[in-house]
Amino acid sequence: MDSYDLSMRYQPQDEQAPVAATAVIRATASEALDSFTLDASGFDVRSVSVDGAEASFSLDAAKEKLAVTPAAPLAAGHAMEIRVDYTVDPQAGGRGWIKTGDRTGFAVAAQPDAAHTVFPCNDVPSDKAAFSFNVSVPSGSGDIGVASGLKTGQTAEDGYTTYHYKSEHPIATELIQIAAGKYKVTEQGTVDGVPVRDVVPQDAGGKFSYALGLTPGQMKWITDPGRLGAFPLESYGILAADTTAGQPFGFTGLETQTLTIYNPSYLANRTDEKLIGSHMMHELAHSWFGGSITPATWSDNWLSEGHANYYGLDYRYAKGWPSPNGATTMEEAMKIAYQAGDSYRQMYGPVAKPKDESAVYSNQAYLGGPLALYALQQKVGQDTFHQIEEAFIKEYKDKSASTADYIRIAQETAGADTGKFLEDWLYGTTTPEMPGHPDWKAGTMTAAHAQDPADILAQDPAVKPLLEPHGTH
Repeated sequence: MDSYDLSMRYQPQDEQAPVAATAVIRATASEALDSFTLDASGFDVRSVSVDGAEASFSLDAAKEKLAVTPAAPLAAGHAMEIRVDYTVDPQAGGRGWIKTGDRTGFAVAAQPDAAHTVFPCNDVPSDKAAFSFNVSVPSGSGDIGVASGLKTGQTAEDGYTTYHYKSEHPIATELIQIAAGKYKVTEQGTVDGVPVRDVVPQDAGGKFSYALGLTPGQMKWITDPGRLGAFPLESYGILAADTTAGQPFGFTGLETQTLTIYNPSYLANRTDEKLIGSHMMHELAHSWFGGSITPATWSDNWLSEGHANYYGLDYRYAKGWPSPNGATTMEEAMKIAYQAGDSYRQMYGPVAKPKDESAVYSNQAYLGGPLALYALQQKVGQDTFHQIEEAFIKEYKDKSASTADYIRIAQETAGADTGKFLEDWLYGTTTPEMPGHPDWKAGTMTAAHAQDPADILAQDPAVKPLLEPHGTH
């Protein structure tokens, strides 16, 4: 896809369809087409047009596909504009929506493959696109709309106020954020020219102030030239989702692009950074790995989660905070993870080759990924490791990247044997020897014992939805 222009009107008076939406999708036909499909599920499609002409359509609930037949066949290379008008109830069960209980409005959390329950799309991580958002709320209701990207304007018409946002960098479908409700936007100024804005419930008072106030300092830390360098997106901030107390949320935080969404209970009234700082750094690091650089396939997800956890842990130990498992340094943490290395490979498969869909978001991605990065750092030294990271970020900014791409960059930067070294770590069925630590033994501890709840996100199916494939289009 080339771009998505998403318009969502929050109309709370319509209990059956509180959101009326339009998706305008621009795409190029890769071959001659009589018809095509989009990923779509959980909403009521009212009409579809292609290039302004009405198209016939059918929604297959079982396959989660919207089949579209244009009025006339499309030639290969044809640049088309698809418009889909639909309605949806965010509270009715679509996996990509945050259930807000008896609070008004909505928010989005589409990872890993639930964006198609929010809007029709090609719901795969590699198909990044430009996005614009138009979020409409009843004028005078006290509601506002926010979205990923930068605000470009605000208009009022026919009893609705519309908030316009646009991305300056492409976004993977799983990482969009659109929210409406009784929120307020707090500006924190800029960090090296990057605007920092947060979104919290209007009645929040000061219960998020301490946690949100940590962001500028954390951005300064991670954008140091000796770490990840210049921030790769147009803005950053946190959305404390407005949910009823006790309402099921499903996760702690999710790296929706430029506006990370958090379970409000995790951040509320926290006044000690060591309780939340490592996780906040994890989500912030996703701005580079996951956001700017998106995994090419789900098997490459370790590039996103592994890097995010690596820098989250690095921040923890730089601050001098021990982990609940007793580790006080990266070396100690990685030794514990190493002891579970063979267990991870047996349970979930190799780091870059999950054995099934449920293993994509497993301990192997969250701790096996950082372990492989640590092994690379131990082999080549910190300076060369930084050069590899720097080269990877430079080449794949605003793109998707595969494990093979990372291995190639490492090999070009550090030498030919680095490629074979990483292949063993990322694809091997047994854990290789750790450079500099020949005494470390893999497979002597269960994965459960190595897991550090303070440093990784819970991975049971109730917390992260299992990946469901949708194929290619």
